[in-house]
Amino acid sequence: MDIKIGTVARAKAGRDKGGYFIVTDIKEGFAFICNGKSRPLDRQKKKKLIHLEPTATIITEQLNTDRQVRRILREFTEK
Repeated sequence: MDIKIGTVARAKAGRDKGGYFIVTDIKEGFAFICNGKSRPLDRQKKKKLIHLEPTATIITEQLNTDRQVRRILREFTEK
């Protein structure tokens, strides 16, 4: 499965291992991810693509607030 902008992905490595994030941008082998809490939209994390495991969910709506991001990711963290 390929990672693109809007993909919900799980971190496979690092301090945030096991957490779910939304990919907001991709540049030169890195993805910029946010989860609305520890990584808000204005302080996104730069993470290597190989350290992300994509899910089948792709978000198509425009993300403007951290609250929207948390609402989307809530269904993944409750599993």
